[in-house]
Amino acid sequence: MERYAGWNSNKLPALAADLARLKLDVIVAETLAAARAIQHATRTIPIVFITGDPVASGLAQSLARPGGNLTGVANLSLELYPKRVEVLKAAVQDIAENFPNLRRLAMFFGPAVEPTP
Repeated sequence: MERYAGWNSNKLPALAADLARLKLDVIVAETLAAARAIQHATRTIPIVFITGDPVASGLAQSLARPGGNLTGVANLSLELYPKRVEVLKAAVQDIAENFPNLRRLAMFFGPAVEPTP
């Protein structure tokens, strides 16, 4: 399942609220704008972000411990690729352990990223 705002970031809050109402097992937000919108829409559904610097943007408390219902991958620099893989593996393991019956996952795209088929 996916929601796509096209190039209109004004659509993000409504799309995020729609996803939150579906009571999904996890939501993946691929831009900072999408992550912020879904963060405001739910504090209970786990959110996996793929974004720039989540600490500098206020999305996460730290890279090691993002806090709340968020975790993810920060696209900061090439030097951080090993850490990204480690965080992604930990997130997948955490989801598998805490959500063994995961059947529904949403992808949430902001205006800067167009999904590929």
